[in-house]
Amino acid sequence: MLIGDGEMIPKQRMAGKPSKIIRLPKSAGLPRSKAMLMYRTQLRKYHKPGSGRFLSQRTVSIGTDNSWFNAQIIPRDPAWVPVTNANYVWYSGNLNSENAIISTRFTLSERRAILGASLFLSVDNYAVVIINGVPLLFDGPQNTPSFYNPGRTFDIRRFVRRGRNDVVIIAFNLGGQRTAENPAGVAARLDFRLSNLQ
Repeated sequence: MLIGDGEMIPKQRMAGKPSKIIRLPKSAGLPRSKAMLMYRTQLRKYHKPGSGRFLSQRTVSIGTDNSWFNAQIIPRDPAWVPVTNANYVWYSGNLNSENAIISTRFTLSERRAILGASLFLSVDNYAVVIINGVPLLFDGPQNTPSFYNPGRTFDIRRFVRRGRNDVVIIAFNLGGQRTAENPAGVAARLDFRLSNLQ
């Protein structure tokens, strides 16, 4: 079977017609296996044992800034929505790159249940988001203004867990390198609501 990211779907059979495999376009311009390889490489390279932050408060927000791995704060383009408690960032190794792989590691208290968790994402132009090895978002190549104004909110409660968590965002700029004429940026904010101590 082949689905949106290059996986196969069952053959479609019709009476009197030969069966064929239907191939759908690849999401984000790359197969899911390559996105997962990028995810694992990011974790291996930057998320060393003991890295990340420990979160024990009842309500917590983690916004993109220079503390994210590979991230550098950039000026907000006027077309992009302002994001409370987060900055727009891009790949710190090359601000002109056509893609940015940024990530964060954090640990949620084992003594608190996760009551709610969400991700707000504003990206120019599109992105892949992987949380704890599970793809949350796998955009296809596109220029969609609603992705960065007003942005999108995702319920990530089932993707996160007590203890260590890893979030990797692979952001892409449609049309090549990031330039003044072809801006690119990503702002993300993770919001958690935790229970009283158990």
